[in-house]
Amino acid sequence: MSYLPVLLKLRDRPCLVVGGGAVATQKVEALLKTGARVTVISPQVTEGIERLVAACQLQLVRRAYGKGDLKGFYLAYAVTGIAALDEQIAQDAESEDVLLNVADRASRCDFLSPSLVQRGDLTITVSTNGKSPGFARLMQKKLECLIGPEYGDLLDVVEAERLVSHSTGESPSVNVAGSVASLESDVSADNRVPKLHDGL
Repeated sequence: MSYLPVLLKLRDRPCLVVGGGAVATQKVEALLKTGARVTVISPQVTEGIERLVAACQLQLVRRAYGKGDLKGFYLAYAVTGIAALDEQIAQDAESEDVLLNVADRASRCDFLSPSLVQRGDLTITVSTNGKSPGFARLMQKKLECLIGPEYGDLLDVVEAERLVSHSTGESPSVNVAGSVASLESDVSADNRVPKLHDGL
C-alpha cells in the first residue's frame, strides 16, 4: 500500500485519541505540538496525560469509547490495544469521514505517523509504510546523528536571506549548496553516523 507524504496543518482542529496508555500519551504530545485541540477518551490514562489535563491542555472523557464519539473530529488515533475495539473505531471513522490511524494496523490506517527528526523548522520524516516501526526508529536515530542542530540554524539564515532578496530584488548572498556541503564535511569529520547494525 502506498501513502502520499504530507504535513497536515492541525492548529485549532479537533483531534481525538482513543486510549490512555503510553502510546496514546506519545500521540497526545505530538498533537499538542501542532496546536491541535485534543480530546482523549479512555477510562484510565497515564500520569503524563493526567498532568496535561491538570494543565488544561486537553479534554479528557474518562470512559470507554462509544459509537458516535468520532463525530465532529478531523483526525483520530485508535490506540486502545484491543483489536475488536480498534476495528469498531475504524468502521466508525469510515462512516464519519474522520482520518484515522490505528496503532500497529497499517491496513486500517488512513494516514501513518512517521518517525521524525526535527531541527528547528527543518522536519525530516521516515516511514516504512507500516512494515517495521523499529526499522523506522533505527533510521531516525541515524538521521539524528547525521543532521545536527546546525542544519536548523542554517535554515534560519537561508530564510532571512530569502526574505531580504525578495524585498530588494537582489540575489541571496548565502550559497545554500556550499553551506550544506560545509556542514556535511564537518559531520563526516565528527564521525557521528552509527553503523547500520547499531541498535538492531
